[in-house]
Amino acid sequence: MLIRFYKNHDKQNGADRSSVLFFCVVVCICLFSALNCEAYEGKVKHVIDGDTFVLENNEIIRIASIDTPEIGREGKPDQYYAKESSEILKELLLNKVVRVEPVKKGKDNYGRTIGWVYLDNYFVNEIMVEKGAAFFYFHPYNDSVKQDLLLQAQRKAMSEVKGFWRKISSLKDFNIKWVGNMRSRRCFRVGSNFSVTIMNRNKVRFSTLGEAFMEGYTPARASKFWPNVTQ
Repeated sequence: MLIRFYKNHDKQNGADRSSVLFFCVVVCICLFSALNCEAYEGKVKHVIDGDTFVLENNEIIRIASIDTPEIGREGKPDQYYAKESSEILKELLLNKVVRVEPVKKGKDNYGRTIGWVYLDNYFVNEIMVEKGAAFFYFHPYNDSVKQDLLLQAQRKAMSEVKGFWRKISSLKDFNIKWVGNMRSRRCFRVGSNFSVTIMNRNKVRFSTLGEAFMEGYTPARASKFWPNVTQ
């Protein structure tokens, strides 16, 4: 009986030690993640385009959960409103100190820091969307509360026809049926090669692209929806 008690006691102690070790590992991981994503400040020395800028230490910041029209590179034309979006961000941030809160992912495939950006108490991600200079671009791992703020800002900008929405909402493609993927929140023209690959359980049908934007879906880049300045 006594031997059995000690055996059980040893087993319990072993289990307790394992639990403590597991707990310590989890705490270390959480602390590392917190430190890795800790907010910091920096002065903006250069604006690349409407959603990307460079700090004085040469760190490139990609503003999280928004997208803006692309500036043409290597002889390609600018997309509509690309220069305007870039100028709006430049006016907001150039030579000013901002606070960057990196998202969970931290960096993108190009090595840029993806983050929530603040100028004093102003949420820059939201300001760009409010002005109709950027659109909301959902990411499944980004903060849902902040992303909801961006979607609300987009709905307001669309309703008030701010920035690029005046021209974009008048395009033919904006007023035809689109189909969205519930998992990625990207959408495609009905009948396109990409739309037919979406699994039925993930399909969301929209009567117009405007309806899709209002629900937080954006055209997949492969759809090449956004017009160039020459169009």
